[in-house]
Amino acid sequence: MSVFPYSTYEDIPTLDDVKREISSIVGLHKIKIQLEKIVEKIISAENDASYSFRVVPPKPFHMLFVGNTGTGKSTVARILGKLFYLSGSLPSYDVIETGLRGKMKTGDGGILLVDIDERDLDSNKLEEIISVMDEEETSVIFAGNRIALNQSMKLNKELYKRFSASLLFDDFTCEELAMIIVKKMNDQGEDSPLRGFELDASCSTDNIAKVIGEESFEELRSQLNAYLVDQILLEAKTCLEKRVGSKPETKISLKDLGMGIGNATQIYKKLLCM
Repeated sequence: MSVFPYSTYEDIPTLDDVKREISSIVGLHKIKIQLEKIVEKIISAENDASYSFRVVPPKPFHMLFVGNTGTGKSTVARILGKLFYLSGSLPSYDVIETGLRGKMKTGDGGILLVDIDERDLDSNKLEEIISVMDEEETSVIFAGNRIALNQSMKLNKELYKRFSASLLFDDFTCEELAMIIVKKMNDQGEDSPLRGFELDASCSTDNIAKVIGEESFEELRSQLNAYLVDQILLEAKTCLEKRVGSKPETKISLKDLGMGIGNATQIYKKLLCM
């Protein structure tokens, strides 16, 4: 339910849905606390509205998401989009992800998540984004590492004063990456390439974390974070299939996972020229 419930959507997100999404996030403890505070404010506003108190929705604001690739910035943006919509701040909970290379997509009353890469900075595109920010119908989030964001602010001195909040996304630890692996294997969609496969009993979170620490290296984990997980699991599945041949085996062992981590590490090491 929204304080301002007008919507053209068939499936309107509820606070309960969003609370479940927040609780399922791995890591990002400080950010989760901030998201939960927004939920509390929405609940308080809805209680006031139920007693016929006049509730003025907060104005949309713009944010900086500071963090490396794969640290959950898109996930948090989607949650914030729903929270801003439910609070009446935005007329849409759509999140449009775009960059500064090529034709820029624009928001439509929801969130415009702009991926900032120091290699693609364009002063003309930044001017376009400033015009979107000033319309007050879209919340703009700049997402990138600290170097890229600092360079974008230097390129256009008008940018920084338009941002009201900044969230820091830490790199995932080996333990958190292990939790993501277990979660991804337990929550597979119908189109998952790992559909029908599962981790065997040897693949506890602690054991997986230990193997991640042994078979990968910190610089790569820092560059990729959760983006490393899909390749690890695909490589582990391949290792299982090679190990059992034509046997109908679907349980990925810790050894398969360890080999998958090593193979994924080598693949990305070559791709990233590390």
